[in-house]
Amino acid sequence: MVNLKNVEKIAKDIKDITIQWATNIAREACKIMQKELSNQQFKDSEELSDFFNKASKMLVEARETEPLLRNAMKYAKSKLKWWADANKIADAFWEYLWWIEREEEIRPEIWSELIHDWDIIFTHCHSKSVIDILVKARNDWKNIHVYNTETRPLYQWRKTSQDLVNAGVPDTMVVDSSASSIIDNTLWNTVDIKEIFLWSDCIKPDWTVINKIWSFAIWLSAWNSWVPLYVVGSLLKIDVVDKVWIETRDGKELWPEAPDWLDIVNFAFDRIHHKCITWIVTEFGVIRPENLMRAVEKYYPRMLE
Repeated sequence: MVNLKNVEKIAKDIKDITIQWATNIAREACKIMQKELSNQQFKDSEELSDFFNKASKMLVEARETEPLLRNAMKYAKSKLKWWADANKIADAFWEYLWWIEREEEIRPEIWSELIHDWDIIFTHCHSKSVIDILVKARNDWKNIHVYNTETRPLYQWRKTSQDLVNAGVPDTMVVDSSASSIIDNTLWNTVDIKEIFLWSDCIKPDWTVINKIWSFAIWLSAWNSWVPLYVVGSLLKIDVVDKVWIETRDGKELWPEAPDWLDIVNFAFDRIHHKCITWIVTEFGVIRPENLMRAVEKYYPRMLE
């Protein structure tokens, strides 16, 4: 009989946002699958498949809007079609983890070339990858100044601002609702934003990008003001099966003491049209949105099986 106890704990931590941010979620899901596949004894291929299907379903359903997690399970399942060997499936998760680590190491080198001396940069929503890129630019002796939002309602960018300041990166925090006005250079131009860097929670097959709520307003302002908009987007985060939707969270996240009769709409993400994205910065270089699926076919063909 398969044992799902340890997988259930990780799934609960993901669902409760104890484990948060796309890369951490995928990393922890891969680690627990790798560990359980290596440590459990399966009497036959049927029991192995039963464990894999139940465990992977549990992890994916804990955060169904995370393609990085879903693609990890999809990649490992492609191996299961060929080998009824728990250790080989565990190795598939190890390989996927290596892809994640490689991507995190390579991308700052690629993106830092897009940043120039004296650039004023705007960014929105917490992302360790964005922080790494901005810190690298500063370490390369580029004089930059970063403007970033608070990222309500959980205020993730407070920690990010602290990290940037501690790394010697000049930083200014603004409220989310002022982002589009600060970027705008047609009606008032108090800050000369040179480029916008956004993280991507998901890239859809139609090349649109899903990112933290308020990204749509930032996109509109950038488009209207002809400010280049760059998206950090690993090819591992493409929603190849088109299963990711805009997540709506509990209204209590916005107002814990809200009256019971009050309806609150709490969208967690926005969708950005591909026509206004200058480049998507991937682990294989900068790519135009319309060329992303061809890149997946070339570099990660197993994800399309």
